Amino acid sequence: MILRAFFYVTFTSFLNRISRYFRRLRNPRYLVSAIAGAAYMWYFAFRHVGGQGAAGARFATAFGSDIASLIVLSMLVLVWALPGQSGGLEFSEAEIQFLFPAPVSRRQLLVYKLLRGLPQLVVTALVMTYVLRRGGNFPGVLLALATINVYFTMVALARARLKMIGIGFLLRVVAILAILVTLTWAISVNMAKQRFAAQMQTAARSADTQRVIKTLETPFHGAVVDSLLFVPRLFTGAALAKSIVPFAVNGAALIVLGGVFFLIAARLNVRFEEASITASARKTARRARLNTQQVGTRVVFRRMPAPFRLREGAGPEMAIFWKNLVAASRISAAWVIGIVALTLYFVIQMIYSRDPGIRLTFATLELGMAGLFPMIGTIWFAQDLRLDLPRLEVLKSYPITGERLVAAEIAAPLAIISAIELFLLGIGAGFAHIFHTSEKLAFFASPEFVVVALLFAVPLCGTQLVIRNAVPVFLPAWACRPKDEPRGFVAMGQRLVMMAGNLIVLAVALIPAAVLFVPALWFANRFFSGSPLVLAFATVPSVALLLGEVWLGIRLLGAQFDRIDVSAELDALIA
Repeated sequence: MILRAFFYVTFTSFLNRISRYFRRLRNPRYLVSAIAGAAYMWYFAFRHVGGQGAAGARFATAFGSDIASLIVLSMLVLVWALPGQSGGLEFSEAEIQFLFPAPVSRRQLLVYKLLRGLPQLVVTALVMTYVLRRGGNFPGVLLALATINVYFTMVALARARLKMIGIGFLLRVVAILAILVTLTWAISVNMAKQRFAAQMQTAARSADTQRVIKTLETPFHGAVVDSLLFVPRLFTGAALAKSIVPFAVNGAALIVLGGVFFLIAARLNVRFEEASITASARKTARRARLNTQQVGTRVVFRRMPAPFRLREGAGPEMAIFWKNLVAASRISAAWVIGIVALTLYFVIQMIYSRDPGIRLTFATLELGMAGLFPMIGTIWFAQDLRLDLPRLEVLKSYPITGERLVAAEIAAPLAIISAIELFLLGIGAGFAHIFHTSEKLAFFASPEFVVVALLFAVPLCGTQLVIRNAVPVFLPAWACRPKDEPRGFVAMGQRLVMMAGNLIVLAVALIPAAVLFVPALWFANRFFSGSPLVLAFATVPSVALLLGEVWLGIRLLGAQFDRIDVSAELDALIA
């Protein structure tokens, strides 16, 4: 009856999780994110795997099986070096509340813990079988994964038991390192006896692929290596079996091994009940902390002083600007320090290196950073409406119009990002000009490019910030994710959709400026030909148009912010 109850709880919970996921897809936001994430995963992870089964074909060879056995051996050994919890196993708060007071033995608790991981093992086995295609079989992969799961559970309890008798993490690491050194020495001696290097050179000169593969298999055979890989080959033999006989033999051996591992785990005298309660409390606190540590919200420098003193009687715009500067200095100051340190490293390399290639490389990297920073910086410095949206009721209580509030929110990150962008542009173009790194960078080192880049830097950063802040104003549910929102490829798909939308809107915003640039350039060449400021005069109308678009965007966001119903939006954010 207990086992039936465990099966019921495990698979009902798994089905409910899947059902909840599909119910979420009725929300267009989750549906679009799931489609985008699934398409991304298919294109980059599985598109080249399923058709020909190349990965499976490679692992179906003896050499591929030996490599897989070596990987399994490394896993079986290295798991002993992991830092172990005092109880070995962790149970959730619900499991602690319902199972620990129940008339359930420790062995039954262990069975329950193993069963709870079975649905994930089935999904993993399905994915691995699809990846291996022509090299693996689903029952063998699932059996191998299940046996490894039992082994990991036994090792977790064994680590806890070793900790109880005074053998801690450092002693186990030293022992594992000694074992790995011994294994490496044994394989090296075996390779030397078989003259592997000479045979490999001969096989490579013959240009015979089959001979090369046969030669690569030689280090994995011998009395010592065969004994070391005996147990791992049971796992790979069951997972990669092509007929019923090897699958039956290796599968039966794995079942026996799994039973032995389970009996050892059940007999280890480890009091995991109290440790599970403590571990569950720590896990809950850690999950709550991670939910608040999204980009632009985690406080790193709590004692960072304010950049300037806010005088009494200052307007609400200045108060918001001051507040966002303080938040940026305490949340995102690490990015500023990293950028300055990396730039100083580039500068030192360009100053003290006499190699033109090295100077060209670091000047190109600096200019590349300047080109990408308007996109990346608006993500790093999110101390604007994206940070303040959960405090919507406070923002609506300020004696300020929506337009002025949006402008004040954007002002602080715009000042920081623009200053960093100007710094990167100045350093990159300046050193490219000083060292005459290459004719390819001559244009970027010219005064015309520097003037044009500096003119476009602030409007581009402002355009990016307006687009970023349009998301929390028009689509607050996309900006504030609930704590119980599923992660994985759905969250990744949401970020992809937002990035694609950002690029599309940015391209549309830049089209008028690009169209205006053509007649402006003709006019500048017509009346100011020969002047080094031709490009500057040609770009002023486009820059003015971009600034006008930023102003219109701020007005549009402000009007939408004034129309927001606080009670409705708060209910949506809480839900």
